[in-house]
Parts: sequence; C-alpha cells; structure tokens
Amino acid sequence: MVKIFQGDYQSVQRDVNNWIEVYDPVIVDFEQSMCVMEHHVIVLLTFTYDSKSETQKVQYRIKK
Repeated sequence: MVKIFQGDYQSVQRDVNNWIEVYDPVIVDFEQSMCVMEHHVIVLLTFTYDSKSETQKVQYRIKK
C-alpha cells in the first residue's frame, strides 16, 4: 500500500507522526520531494508500507 502526505513542513510532520502512532505501519520504502507553488514550499512524502492485520483494534491516543 502507498500513503502520500503533502502540505507545508509542519502539517506534514504532524500528520506523519499521527499516522505512525495510530496505525503502526511496517514501512518498506520512503521518498521525499519538495516543490514551490506560488510562494509556498510543498513537501511531498510517499511511503510504501505493509499494513498489519485488520483484526487488530486501532487505539487512538488523545493528548490533553
């Protein structure tokens, strides 16, 4: 499976951290690219990963 994250640096970093923490994927490969759109730098991260068994429960962690 492939997961793609795009946006500015801080939002991509937060989204990747949350995805890894919640789904705990087995990451096989990773690619990073950057481009400029108008006046914004866009970060594009592409992960190739194997998902774990669907029978496991997903645990969401809420930080106060």
